[in-house]
Amino acid sequence: MSDISTTLNINVSLNGELNLGNLVEAVIDCDLVKLVILRIIDELDEMITFSLCGEKYKHDKENYQFERREKRNRKIFTKVGELNICGRRIRDKETGEIFVPLFDVLGIEKHKNYQVDINWAAVDIATKSTYRDTIYILKNFLKETMSPATVCRNVKDLGKKMKEFVMRKNKENEDESDYFLADGTMSHSQEKNLNKNNIKIAMTKKDHGENVLLSCSVNKSWEDVNKDIDNSNMIKSDAVLISDAEPGLINTLACDDRGFQLDFIHFQRDIGTKLWKDDQLSLDERKEIVKDVKKIIYKMKHQIYKYEDKEDLLKKSINDCVDKLKKISDDLIDLECLHTAKFIKKYSNNIVTFAIVKSEGKEIPWNSNLIERLMGEIMKRCKHKWMRWTTEGQEAILYLILTRYTNPKHYEEFKNEILQTKNKQNIEIKITT
Repeated sequence: MSDISTTLNINVSLNGELNLGNLVEAVIDCDLVKLVILRIIDELDEMITFSLCGEKYKHDKENYQFERREKRNRKIFTKVGELNICGRRIRDKETGEIFVPLFDVLGIEKHKNYQVDINWAAVDIATKSTYRDTIYILKNFLKETMSPATVCRNVKDLGKKMKEFVMRKNKENEDESDYFLADGTMSHSQEKNLNKNNIKIAMTKKDHGENVLLSCSVNKSWEDVNKDIDNSNMIKSDAVLISDAEPGLINTLACDDRGFQLDFIHFQRDIGTKLWKDDQLSLDERKEIVKDVKKIIYKMKHQIYKYEDKEDLLKKSINDCVDKLKKISDDLIDLECLHTAKFIKKYSNNIVTFAIVKSEGKEIPWNSNLIERLMGEIMKRCKHKWMRWTTEGQEAILYLILTRYTNPKHYEEFKNEILQTKNKQNIEIKITT
């Protein structure tokens, strides 16, 4: 345990009118925090040097393995701004090695002037703002700035570490979920051979309400997403996929013992779109068919929750829904709306999966609202028309954004791990006035 005491004399002259905001700004401009930090660092450097080399002018140097050399200056950027740290260079008499122990004690890495605190602050801001806006915020609120390229480099570095952190946490999980959700979207690409980046996301929700990101991939296949899900230890072997009707997604993720629940909203929208493509009915006729489908599936949904303790009524409600949907499919064949008829018949059994699972005593959603909101977070940050992303940069920032959105607890835990927050307990500061 080392004790450092330091004294600062503060003289304040007040002339004319002022307000509290002026006083606050004046004190901030004096960089008192920076001065205190530098004073503590100077004292710490002297203590380290004394322990290694002894008293400066005492004639007992042969009793020490190390000897003093000149000091070395390093320009370091932190959340309190630029610090010019002056550390004593020390020479090992036995090996001839010269080093600066102060930098080792403070964890200052070679060739890295931006420290982890300012890097994390920049990355945290960049998940909500563009890289240029991030620079503006850093300059105005943290009194420090960095280039867009440096912000981007930090996002890639910490985003990659966040991915590893999420995968590790998922593998440590012990509670498996009965369902998971998946969806995909596009963003503008900066790659030479790509016009669009293909983003694929999978997530789940634990019984106690905790959202978990299972996979986030850019320009990879659904098979890669499936591998992440299999390796996550987060879902049961017979878990149900909840999503839209994208064939590649369903065929890959709803495989083996897994079930599939088609989102109600997507089901209705897809029917409307396919009726339009079949081009056999008027707008009013198409709306009427979509309205009939909506009545059938939502009536079934209400009955499922109304009769949840009555097995016979549950089964009857499920069968009636499927039969009515297939009847609409047969009627559409007569109207030569073949694509729509095929679609309804194909997915009539998948629209009632949540009801079948409920009859078995399990609870899963009938919609994909969870992941749709997640897609909204992607849109807000990454899908503006002027934004262009590399594959690496897109995946990195998405892991940061989506982890914070789905599981703030994991995001905070990762932050503490990166900043080594636990070491703060080793520092005790007392101020006397």
